[in-house]
Amino acid sequence: MKAMVAGVALLAGLAGAASWVLAARQEPFPHEEHARLFSFCTGCHEMDTGDRTAMYPPVELCSRCHDGTLEDSVVWQPPTAAIGRLIFDHPVHARVAVDDALACESCHVPSGAARMAVLRADGPGCLGCHAHQASEHQVDADCATCHVRLAETRFTTAQIAAQPTPSDHDAVTFLGEGHGRSAATSSASCEVCHTRERCVACHVNAATVPAITAMMAAPRELVLPPMEARYEEPASHRTADFQRTHGTGLEPGNCGACHARDDCAACHVPPVPAAVAALPQRIQVAAPGAMLQRAQPFSHEAPGYRSDHAADAATHGASCTACHTRTSCSECHAAAQRAAFHPDNFFVRHSAEAYGRRLECSGCHETQTFCRDCHTQAGMQAEGRLNPGFHDAEPLWLLRHGGPARRALESCTACHRQTDCLQCHSTLGSFRVSPHREGFDARAAQSRNPIICKACHIGDPIRRN
Repeated sequence: MKAMVAGVALLAGLAGAASWVLAARQEPFPHEEHARLFSFCTGCHEMDTGDRTAMYPPVELCSRCHDGTLEDSVVWQPPTAAIGRLIFDHPVHARVAVDDALACESCHVPSGAARMAVLRADGPGCLGCHAHQASEHQVDADCATCHVRLAETRFTTAQIAAQPTPSDHDAVTFLGEGHGRSAATSSASCEVCHTRERCVACHVNAATVPAITAMMAAPRELVLPPMEARYEEPASHRTADFQRTHGTGLEPGNCGACHARDDCAACHVPPVPAAVAALPQRIQVAAPGAMLQRAQPFSHEAPGYRSDHAADAATHGASCTACHTRTSCSECHAAAQRAAFHPDNFFVRHSAEAYGRRLECSGCHETQTFCRDCHTQAGMQAEGRLNPGFHDAEPLWLLRHGGPARRALESCTACHRQTDCLQCHSTLGSFRVSPHREGFDARAAQSRNPIICKACHIGDPIRRN
């Protein structure tokens, strides 16, 4: 067992070690030619020292034979540290094998070859002793057990870009969900292939995420390949009512992974909600964010919504003000835009829609002036003390006008003023015709809105009665 451990010890230490230089030519050291001179590896390599450079023979040792007289002189260069990814300390492994001089062969001599047929050890040889139970090496294994962090290597930009991608990274849900769970449970494994810059390139809120801030940043000499931000739309964002409900239970920590304040400001007008104000602006961070553009909600895409939005505006005014200002309304409802608002030939049929309240005319028009002026010019004005002339075609209209007035009082105001009504419906010296229906609850009506009572009554009509 000691021999096996020692063999693995030598595997990565000499893998990638510096070559010998013979006669000014870079070639591997000819171990087989020196087989009769050295019975043991320790003849040249010191195994019991913690100094890595001491594991290779000094230049003076070679010159004892290669002095230019007995043997040709040679030039030897000390080895330099190899660029590798394995966590490996050759001297530490070598000390385990100090009592077994042939242990080096376990990793540096192919099976069945001569003792001095030395080759560089390769990475897969580690698994001969250090095997793990992972079903897929790059997916299930704890990478940080054997590999150093990328920020600690001396990789070139090309080497970084050529690193293999684990198969689980290709899953559709990995970017949106999987990588966050992996980083939270084992960020050390992420650091084998990534530095903090990889996360900062996408995460708008990188400065507030502990798993990201704990990662090692790339040193200046490590030149990283270009990093492009990628944002995939989560499944929750694809639901039919997401635009309407996305502000419910809003957590800036979640939204801030992909969105900067600028994304929200594309739709939300000032003052923005507190959750939006908590997000950083794009100019303050390295990541671009999802870079959203203004788009109308799904509800606005319904046919006729442009004409029928009044109900939504009346019942969900707070929702409207998240995207619209008063100026947004006046752009359509202003006098200069009224003609463009109505469909062609609307003028000839507007009376039915006005009476049936298909459209809220008072939203754009001052009915007592706009409507009256037009009706007067068209010869449809009322005449007489109570202006009943327009209703002459309706027998006994005066006696039964109460029902239509209650159903569409706005239509009446196109020709009549409140004083017209008070000539009959008032307690102030008129005919004193009660406008109230049979069984009218005066007290309930007064409790709801006493100001309406004062349109016809002086003082408190309940007490007077």
